[in-house]
Amino acid sequence: MKRSFPKLAMTSGVAIVVFAAVAGAVFAQKNHAVSASRTPAAGIEVAQPQAQQQASEVEQTVSKAPAPPQAQSESAEKPAPQPKPAESADGGERGIRTGSLSITATPKTNPGTVKEEKLPDIEVDSSNVRSVPKSSVQPIREAKRQLTLTSKLPAGSLAEKLTDAAAGNIPLWRPAYASQGFRGARLDAFAVSQDQSVLAIAERTGTSNGPNGTRIVLFNTSNWQAIRVFTVNRILKKLAFVPGGTTLAAIAFPQISLKQDFGLAMLDLAEEKEQEFLPLSFPFNEKLAPEDIALVVMQDRIICSGFFGSTVFCIHLPVAKDSEVPFHTFETVSPASALKVTPDGKSLAAASLKAIEYFDLNPTAKYRRRSITTLDLGWKPVDLHFLNGAQTDFILCPAYRDDSPPVFVRSSTKESLDGRSAGFVIPVEQDTQVGVAFKVKGRIDVIDPASLEAVDSLILEQLRPLTTGDASFVFYLDAIHAFCVIDTNGNCFAVGKPQGDKRWQKRIIWNGGATKK
Repeated sequence: MKRSFPKLAMTSGVAIVVFAAVAGAVFAQKNHAVSASRTPAAGIEVAQPQAQQQASEVEQTVSKAPAPPQAQSESAEKPAPQPKPAESADGGERGIRTGSLSITATPKTNPGTVKEEKLPDIEVDSSNVRSVPKSSVQPIREAKRQLTLTSKLPAGSLAEKLTDAAAGNIPLWRPAYASQGFRGARLDAFAVSQDQSVLAIAERTGTSNGPNGTRIVLFNTSNWQAIRVFTVNRILKKLAFVPGGTTLAAIAFPQISLKQDFGLAMLDLAEEKEQEFLPLSFPFNEKLAPEDIALVVMQDRIICSGFFGSTVFCIHLPVAKDSEVPFHTFETVSPASALKVTPDGKSLAAASLKAIEYFDLNPTAKYRRRSITTLDLGWKPVDLHFLNGAQTDFILCPAYRDDSPPVFVRSSTKESLDGRSAGFVIPVEQDTQVGVAFKVKGRIDVIDPASLEAVDSLILEQLRPLTTGDASFVFYLDAIHAFCVIDTNGNCFAVGKPQGDKRWQKRIIWNGGATKK
């Protein structure tokens, strides 16, 4: 045994060397074959598979951006995987989904090289929206000694520009009523055009847990018919019409699941789409309430505040595409929750719980502070309205949640008005009077701007037909001489006095989810 051991060891060593040599030769042949398959010979063009081309076109169309470097390097190094025999010539359709967009292609081979990021879909319930023949819609009937709801549409108005006279169908919309998580109509924002011909409503889509989008509904206030209905895949919490055009500005809240930033969305109402999005790149406060944000839109600029400390942001229009957003900023003494251009158009008034400040509005965009008046309100004003065309006489209203009375200021003298939880200051009859809407019992006081005395008052809860829900939006429509109210249950109605009648009347324009009879 001792003499045969060295012989056995020597034999094993020779076998190992021979095996290594054979394995190395086989590996070299395989490596050479792979390299030859990856490197085309001179003068030979390697065609990209048809399915791979289609997938690349889909990726460019949806994202409008080149593939990430990692995806490009992987697609360059790894050949497209071959399909299974049963799938190689089936010719069946295959769906490609990116976000809420689905594209169907008929590939011959499996793309395999394009990596698409799957974003959660926004569930859009369209059961409350449908298209109906224009001839089937019955106009609102008017009668004597009854509150009038309709009026003549002015020529050249925004509603006329957005109405397709040749269309055979028109949209029919009523607000959906949510019963899970939140009870009521999911109406997040409202705006009335400068000529009062168009009412814009932002209705939230998606589930209570998100992600969410927004359905924009545009009403012609002369006949209360919807003229445009379209959706945007953003949460819009503030709306304002850009004067002199068909653009609607909106404050968009961020959504992490959709990788959406906080910013300003510019909506083209004629084309029914988002025209541009201007991100506001700074930390977002999740506790921020929409009523704490102030938004003023002018022909040449958009001004907003209340969301980033005491900084006021100004964006000058138009914004050139593919360029940095031209931000201008200035500071107020405390976060400004109400902004208003003074009646002379030369200054911007910024109101906060501590003061009201006036800043120059000039083409140089320096926004120099002209004056400041200390207020020390103790609550954030959500509405600011100037009286009698004077820059020093104004009314400030708190949000409903503050349970505080509105304040009138004249020449730096402060006085509280009668009533609590006022949420809206409404110009009446071309600003000859002012309406103040209160949450308690849905009360609206009509105030004389000169004497600051209530010349009339009404209680919404006492008017029939009865409706439930607090006021979400109130405005006065001069054409029909009536207050128009949209409540938290989605009801829309008008309140006014018919000609020659001293009593207030109420007429339902459309019913929401909960209406008493």
